[in-house]
Amino acid sequence: MDKDLYELLGTRRGATLVELRRAHQRLVRQLHPAINPGDLASAERFRLVKAAFEVLSNPERRAAYDRGEKVHVPAPPSIDGRFEGFDFSAEVRVESVGFKEIFDGVLRLGRKPEARGEDLEQHTRLSFDEAFRGTRRRVHLVRQDPCSECSGSGDVDFGPVPCSRCRGTGQVRGSRGHMIFSRACRDCGGSGAITKKACARCRGDGRVMVSEWLEVEIPPGVVSGSQVRLPGCGNAGQRGAAAGDFLLSIEVEPHPVFRREGDDLHCEVGVPMVDAALGGHVEVETPDGRMSIELPAGTQNGQRFRLRKRGVPKLAGEGRGDLYVEARVLVPTVTDDPGRALLREFARVHGEGRGDASRTGREEG
Repeated sequence: MDKDLYELLGTRRGATLVELRRAHQRLVRQLHPAINPGDLASAERFRLVKAAFEVLSNPERRAAYDRGEKVHVPAPPSIDGRFEGFDFSAEVRVESVGFKEIFDGVLRLGRKPEARGEDLEQHTRLSFDEAFRGTRRRVHLVRQDPCSECSGSGDVDFGPVPCSRCRGTGQVRGSRGHMIFSRACRDCGGSGAITKKACARCRGDGRVMVSEWLEVEIPPGVVSGSQVRLPGCGNAGQRGAAAGDFLLSIEVEPHPVFRREGDDLHCEVGVPMVDAALGGHVEVETPDGRMSIELPAGTQNGQRFRLRKRGVPKLAGEGRGDLYVEARVLVPTVTDDPGRALLREFARVHGEGRGDASRTGREEG
């Protein structure tokens, strides 16, 4: 061989084995006869490149060649149209593929699971009483249901007929650059025959649109932001996959009297000044109706009274929260002389500012 072996590979004389191998692989991909059918010059250069690499990749042969000694050059390899790890055959149908399809075919990855159906959501507004006692809502729902023609599979029986894509072989070849990979045909699943076709009614999706009414039971004690979930009442999954859920989101209107904190309720009640001073009874509103509570003598403004289990039903378990009633002492407006005289006499007897303000905020069970 008269040509310089390093020049044939396009490398420097001090090139490492890794550099030689990369140069060899690059040139083989460019010059392989399957890539250049009928090109005699490329075929000849391909033979020389292969021979040069056989010499330079062997340490003993390379050392002798570098010393200028005559080195036996292996016979040029025969050309059979194939290259290790690659297939450049032009006699079969080849499709351009991406990396995902390469991995699906070469690594034989399992079929990706079909997508679960989508969740559906609607909103409803409840009065305070409806949220307190529980209620029902009838909602209109438009959703995707499994197709009755194909039972949700997306396919119906057909044929069998030979697969037109793989021509009945069950295998197709895909290319990525110069690399060609064999993989199972997607259309026939590798069987070579078509036995099913896409359902005409659902167009292969396995789902069709339906309209229906749902009765939704709303439990007592819900609060704004609560969601009632009906499993499996959302959209059906694709090609038989699990269905999504239906969610009804709750918004509760405020109450003119009660203020809610968790499962407890709070309200205020007006107390006449005399009843606050002497003690007595006062009627308060509760979610279960009006009831009378006893006030101790000396009840202060802002003093709270707890009515056990008169609050909101608990969603997390049995029982109810409490109702807290806050006293608001009503001070009368005195405009007549006899009234003023009585208040002055009261102040003189009991001492002005003698009230025990430290009791403000006291709670009684």
